[in-house]
Formats: sequence, C-alpha cells, structure tokens
Amino acid sequence: NAHLLLSKSTLNYIGYIEGDGIYKGNADVVVTDGFVGNVALKSSEGVAKMLTHFIKMEFNRNIFTRFAGLVALPVLKNFRRKVDPRRHNGASLLGLRGIVIKSHGGADALAFENAIIVAKRAVQSNVSERIAAGVAAQLYIGAGE
Repeated sequence: NAHLLLSKSTLNYIGYIEGDGIYKGNADVVVTDGFVGNVALKSSEGVAKMLTHFIKMEFNRNIFTRFAGLVALPVLKNFRRKVDPRRHNGASLLGLRGIVIKSHGGADALAFENAIIVAKRAVQSNVSERIAAGVAAQLYIGAGE
C-alpha cells in the first residue's frame, strides 16, 4: 500500500532501493521498518570498522608497507574520518509530534555531540512542521482522486 500511495504522490519517490543504493546517493531518504533499518545500520558500521582494520593490517605487514602507509597517512585519516560511525550519529524517528533523534546506545561524547547537532538542525529547519505540511498536502491531493 505504501509503495502505491507514494507512487501516486507528488513526492520525488524513486521506489524500492537495493542495499548498495543507500550509498550511491540515489535517494536522500530511505524508509524502512525498525528491524530492517537497524540491520542496515549495524551492517554498515561493521563494514566500516572491518575495512579500517584490514587497511591497518595491510600497512603494518612489513617495513615497505609501513612506509607506504606513512606516505598515505593524510588520505587514510580522511578515509577514517568519513567512515567513522560516530560522525554520522543521530537518526530521526518520524511519526511523532516533535523532534526525536535516536542515538547509538554505545555512543561516546563525539557521537552524542553529532546526534545533538542533528537535532539542532532539525529544529532550525522546522522539520516536523514541514513534514506535517507535506503529508497534509499529499492527503489533500489523494482525497481529490
């Protein structure tokens, strides 16, 4: 039902998205149920940590790879910063009246700070009001059919 309703809406709805599409920038918003969203999120965090670990292992194999790692250090630090889950903490829970941001249970100070920044931006952007207005407009359009 949701797919059919969204397909008929004026939203820029692109339909179902494959797992790899989450990271290609095909969609600004991916809607899931809580279980699927949590699996996707935890899997993503795990892959980021695994890649960081594997890269460290490869650059520590011998003197030559250590030197290569030293040369690549600025690039590696930038990569680690981009995939650090703490820098992407704070998920919006929609369908509630007001702003609710979910933070990771094991969040440290940096992760929690980023969740607060997400909440601040949501308040400053009037996210709740804009979503409510958008839903109301879609209901009005749908009622006219």
